[in-house]
Amino acid sequence: MAIAGSDSNAADALHAQLAATMPPVRRPVPPPARLAIQAGDWNSFVGSRANAIVVGTEEAALGVWTVVWPSLQKPIHWVEAGRLFLPRRPAGTLILQGADALSACDQQQLLEWLEGDARATRILTTTNRPLFPLVESGNFLEGLYYRLNVILLVLEARDSSA
Repeated sequence: MAIAGSDSNAADALHAQLAATMPPVRRPVPPPARLAIQAGDWNSFVGSRANAIVVGTEEAALGVWTVVWPSLQKPIHWVEAGRLFLPRRPAGTLILQGADALSACDQQQLLEWLEGDARATRILTTTNRPLFPLVESGNFLEGLYYRLNVILLVLEARDSSA
């Protein structure tokens, strides 16, 4: 395309066309400073739309959400175990807080929702303790665990003496 010498409107229009066709530049999202997270785990978590389980304290998980919130697919739904309310039109991101406290009924409801309409929704789950021992003891549905556990992010406080 040729741009007329002093025609700034044409140049602005061309710039807008080019900007619309170029993919957005994704800046790396650094992990929260107070947490010791493996770089590969963090990059997989941030750069993916896969479901994930985040194991750590509630404070650590909130630190993660604060950092990644702008990059999450919208709309964002926040759900707590004990008050499981699943969106009717699944899309975007669902943050499920306290997955280890889900009742058997809520686990079954969530699994059915995931197997049905929720394929376009990314599920980010927080828990204070690893879920696999609950699966082994029969207190957490194995099918639900494997649906949620595409990426496992374990949050540990960074050693302040180092």
